[in-house]
Amino acid sequence: MGVALLAVAGVAYVLGYRGGGQRPAETQAATTSPAPVGFAFASAGPVRVSSYSSSIAWTTSEASTGRLQWGPVGVKPVLWDAVTALSSRHVVNLSGLASSTAYHVSIMASSGAQHAVHTEFSFTTAPPPAQVEGSVRNGSLLVNGEPFFPLLAWQQCPEVWQGSLAAGINVFGAGSPCASPSSALAALKGRALVAGADSGPPVSEPGLLGWFYPDEADARGLTGTSLPTLPAGIRFLTLTAHFASAAAPLPSGRGVYPGLVAAADVVGFDLYPLQELCRRDLLPLDFDAQQQLEALAPGKPTFQWIEVRGMRCGSSRGVSITPRTIRAESWLALAAGAHGLGFFPPDWDYDAAPAIRGIAARIRQLEPALLQPVQPVHIESATGVTGVRATARTYHDAVYVIAVNAGTKATRVHLTVPGLGNRSLLVLGESKTLSAHGDVFTDRLGPLGVRIYVAPPSR
Repeated sequence: MGVALLAVAGVAYVLGYRGGGQRPAETQAATTSPAPVGFAFASAGPVRVSSYSSSIAWTTSEASTGRLQWGPVGVKPVLWDAVTALSSRHVVNLSGLASSTAYHVSIMASSGAQHAVHTEFSFTTAPPPAQVEGSVRNGSLLVNGEPFFPLLAWQQCPEVWQGSLAAGINVFGAGSPCASPSSALAALKGRALVAGADSGPPVSEPGLLGWFYPDEADARGLTGTSLPTLPAGIRFLTLTAHFASAAAPLPSGRGVYPGLVAAADVVGFDLYPLQELCRRDLLPLDFDAQQQLEALAPGKPTFQWIEVRGMRCGSSRGVSITPRTIRAESWLALAAGAHGLGFFPPDWDYDAAPAIRGIAARIRQLEPALLQPVQPVHIESATGVTGVRATARTYHDAVYVIAVNAGTKATRVHLTVPGLGNRSLLVLGESKTLSAHGDVFTDRLGPLGVRIYVAPPSR
């Protein structure tokens, strides 16, 4: 990656340049609670399962409403949906699923006579499709018409693909000397999607999700009109962070960015505050610059490259890469509105894979909620710490809050989430709940602490 200049608070710092196929559902037998006065489920289960969505249908012995709770098998289900119209048959589409993943669904049906009955079942989504068609809608990447959350690796060699797949990578940017797009497609078929990179003249490759423009196009002096023409498919663009207000502009100026962004379908950037800037105190810029990219690319999916091993700054005190920094940087980007993540460089350290795997698992648990519009959260720190960033999302009346302490000191924070009211919040990954009062709840965040809170639907 090339090198440019970053200016923060008037001082220059170094900045590194940086669906588909159908298959029968794998369904476990439903379990149903005792049915009062003859009210019962006649049937319940998936009627259509693809790589990234499923249609769930159920019938009851009399007209009823229903509430679903669902999520990947093995983790707490924290996604909900509801049908409020009385009918004996209902169909609900679950979208934002991950491929080749087992999901568990619980349905509570209530009859007009106020009787209730419960059933549960599970199904497994199809593998990644061999033929893909990408599109963009409402800030999300769609694959074969279904929302898709890309987790990207860049020009990896085949010997590390299995480890990356196990960690949750679902899009491989191919084109390095050790893996052409065609060879990657053949080897990764049914396991992940592939996008071509700029190692040579792009040629049409059936099955590719799309192509990456030349890396860090702004640092190469490219503009929206001088970018190379790419074959059909999703056009990925990676920028440096010089579009951000904290960065010194490149010689071409910031006026180049609207044209570059307009030429792309999916837009990302790299910052690497620890291993290019060598500054622990600049970690909050992962969030701040991501928010500015959202404003620069309205309606387009955005992503951020996350630093996952030592590069330029080594293991100097406070800037070494650890599982905690990978997790904190990833969730700073996601809290700010990223609808995808990339992990760089290609040759991860041993400790990076489990951290990435944990991030990918949490994304699968929350994916439909993470794709919803970002809502602001007001933050007050009892100790005056300024490194905390937080936002919220709402999905089917549930509220999801992401808070990250990018600072070096623990702090007790008061988070105000408009519309939260007096609900209770689950703390994901921990066996505790918190209570909000008048939209406000309080928690303690340690350095690099990441907390994800879920308030179930209020009705």
